[in-house]
Amino acid sequence: METDIQKKILEKIKAGEIAKRPRLFFVLQVIVLIALAALTFALSLLVLSFIIFSIHESGEQLLLGFGQQGVLTFFALFPWLTLALVIVLLVTLEWLLRNFRAGYRIPVLQIFLVLLVIAAAGSLLINFTPLHTSLLDLADHDSLPLMGGMYEEVHDPHVQQGVFRGDVTAIATSTFTCAHNDRDHDTDDGSWVVQPPPQFDMHTLHLGERVYVAGSWGQDGLIYAYGVHPF
Repeated sequence: METDIQKKILEKIKAGEIAKRPRLFFVLQVIVLIALAALTFALSLLVLSFIIFSIHESGEQLLLGFGQQGVLTFFALFPWLTLALVIVLLVTLEWLLRNFRAGYRIPVLQIFLVLLVIAAAGSLLINFTPLHTSLLDLADHDSLPLMGGMYEEVHDPHVQQGVFRGDVTAIATSTFTCAHNDRDHDTDDGSWVVQPPPQFDMHTLHLGERVYVAGSWGQDGLIYAYGVHPF
């Protein structure tokens, strides 16, 4: 079968129907494909590891321990657009790999799943390095071009979604006060009196401790929390 195809191709080349290209053209084509594949994979690793970093740095993973309401809030705050970018990058990488002869012998879904597993493992490894912490520090000082806005969103307030982060400044019998001020004059700066959920043990709180609170505003100005956790 392959011999017949090769004969037909050679006949078309001799007839001038197909332009014969030098070997250097194919070598350069392979080099460009490899370079694009490497760049695409590196970007997917960076973006996916950033998602993991941002969830951990913002404390949003704590919402998963706050019951059904916390899980719903977690999914509402999840960076879905950034995850969509990762999927686009991996699909692009899969397309690039299928331009190699061996790629056609492997099912598309299998290639994508393998790339996803490798990207996830690589992203976890990246988060053991100070890469994202350093980039976040640069972004906080307005010294990170292009990706600065993405990193600045890590510390964006979520008061409208009922999420509060701050230091415990006072502890009463059934409530405590937490305050947050990162000196950027945005809406997450403030002081709130929080009533923890009924099962919460007030003795676990300590003055000066940083806490992550999820709850809702009451008409009396209190934050009625359904979840409180050291942060």
